[in-house]
Amino acid sequence: MTVRDLWSGLSKVEIAAKRTKNAPRYQRRWRDGTGREAPQRKQSYKEHQKAQAYQDDAAQIGRPKARALARGSITVDTLLNRHLAAKADRAPATVNADSNHARHVREVFGERVVSTLDTTEIEIWSVRVGVAAETRKKDVEIMRAAIKRGIRDRLVDLDPTEGIVVSLGHRELPSYSSEQLMAVLGAASTDTDRALLGLLGLMGLRSGEARSLLVGDLRDNHLSVKNGGAGTKKTRAPRRVLPVPATVLPLLVAQVGDRTNSDWLFPSPRRKGAPIAKQYPNHALTRAIARVNNGREEKIPRLTVHGLRHTFAAISLSEAEADLLSVSQAMGHARPSITLDRYGHLSKKGLAPLLAKIDALVAPLSKAA
Repeated sequence: MTVRDLWSGLSKVEIAAKRTKNAPRYQRRWRDGTGREAPQRKQSYKEHQKAQAYQDDAAQIGRPKARALARGSITVDTLLNRHLAAKADRAPATVNADSNHARHVREVFGERVVSTLDTTEIEIWSVRVGVAAETRKKDVEIMRAAIKRGIRDRLVDLDPTEGIVVSLGHRELPSYSSEQLMAVLGAASTDTDRALLGLLGLMGLRSGEARSLLVGDLRDNHLSVKNGGAGTKKTRAPRRVLPVPATVLPLLVAQVGDRTNSDWLFPSPRRKGAPIAKQYPNHALTRAIARVNNGREEKIPRLTVHGLRHTFAAISLSEAEADLLSVSQAMGHARPSITLDRYGHLSKKGLAPLLAKIDALVAPLSKAA
């Protein structure tokens, strides 16, 4: 039983040509049985599957020395490939993002054997200048996830990323107060603009989600929202169903009118049979800001239309004192940790109200005892 490098002895030009064709590089040979009469078998592996070739060989031989050889050849690239393959069923946007962050890792550590890495060099890489903190954080996370999978599968022993934390710092996302938001809604040019901006600011919808709504999505005072909208898929769950606030409901009911369920909730005023254009919500907000600031002493700042989504999170957490899980579900985040990372600092409740509620709950029981 052997593992051979089929490219051994080739020139750089020949190797480059092999890589272009994605030709197999390693070949594992063995015999089914013992003796010269036993049939010979062989299996080929791509360039990035070197470690897998040794691993298969070790598993078949069952020798400690062969196993050690296999474990000693596991590269970061191999673990990343295995991890991405195991997560290939996730939302397309998530798969693309993971592949992109994995590429950043490969550029520096891809060919390195995992056992040769140390925590300090990875930590130095994680604080490199010129790269956004959020990107560096995701890069470390995808590397850690791949290595953790390798440990679980008994391909490697230790995780050199252990203890490395990339701080995102505090980045305030611009938003309106409830008073500012209601002033903007009140100054909307039309009832359609008011209904649209209300969905974004009071329910936290993404602009694409609002544009993708159909008349039939409003049912029994609830709105069925396609996560991501506009043909994208931001999370695994295809839809979320949200109760419509009393402030927004009459606007949506008027918008529906007597139209059929298959009609767009916000139809294009120019193109028959099409929803409002991508830039329409932004223009609607621009019109409302211009009207509300006309003669207003303290001007309301102009935010992007996505700022209305941040406004929903800010009002929910800092003014309405909502819990993070509910806000996360309303916004259609894939994980509550996303909401916590972006908006957790807005929650002003702290621990005091929580402990006060617990105290109020157990106080009668304490007196009874």
